Amino acid sequence: MCKSNLNISKIFLLFILTITSTALIAAEKAQLDCLVKPGMYIELSSPVDTTIIELFVDAGDDIKKGQPLVMLENTVEIAKVELAKRQALSWSEIENSRVQLEYARRSLKRIEDLYKKNSVSLFEKDKASTEVSLAKIELIKAKEKKNLARLGMEQAEAQLALRTIKSPIDGIVIDSYARVGESVAGRPIMKLAQIDPLRVEVIAPTEYFGLLKKGMKVEISPERPANKTFKATITVVDQLIDPASGSFTVRMALPNSDEQLVGGVNCIAKFNFPTPSPTRQDIYGSLR
Repeated sequence: MCKSNLNISKIFLLFILTITSTALIAAEKAQLDCLVKPGMYIELSSPVDTTIIELFVDAGDDIKKGQPLVMLENTVEIAKVELAKRQALSWSEIENSRVQLEYARRSLKRIEDLYKKNSVSLFEKDKASTEVSLAKIELIKAKEKKNLARLGMEQAEAQLALRTIKSPIDGIVIDSYARVGESVAGRPIMKLAQIDPLRVEVIAPTEYFGLLKKGMKVEISPERPANKTFKATITVVDQLIDPASGSFTVRMALPNSDEQLVGGVNCIAKFNFPTPSPTRQDIYGSLR
């Protein structure tokens, strides 16, 4: 009898502890540990096999998207651009063809007047008309040649632009692997890290699955700067739960346009819902 009463008391106590624990957990605002990381890492390489003639930045420098970082050997490309510009800006062939056409038209007009007076043959009239047609074709060819020269100039400028490597992101230079005069064939030149936006990663336990959704706003409290909070947006929610750890990964985008934040620091992610209750198996397991 005493043993039966003891079992009933134990079950009742277990029930009370379960309800109390659940209520206390639910009353708290859900929060998880997180880590602030650079948005991405990029290793820059050269699209052409050549050498470096100038480095504009070094490790630790802040960079902006589109900022020149490396100048590659470009002597030949500069010469090609100059030649292409002169060809594209030349109007001599078009002017020459235009003058030839005007002359052919005047000649045709004189021949037609003489033909009406039976002073020239039909052959002479046909020859003058043909010369007008040929002059028109030469003018068209001159205009096409100028258009091709303009396209050639654009191509030369594009090839020259490849000799200046620019930053594809806002961020910082992590490391520089090459120096002036060295070849860039088959190897990266420098490593960059994106700092706007930053990336926040959270390893969430199973009970959070279904509560964290893409597009949700989350309050982030990083170690640095201290005593400040920021808003991040969930971008990825892992749809697979790791059975070994009973957790899944959540990634967020954290704007950092004013560069207050730094990557590589721990943080706390706070959510707009109460802390979800652990599973019944977890509660019972903790009492055994």
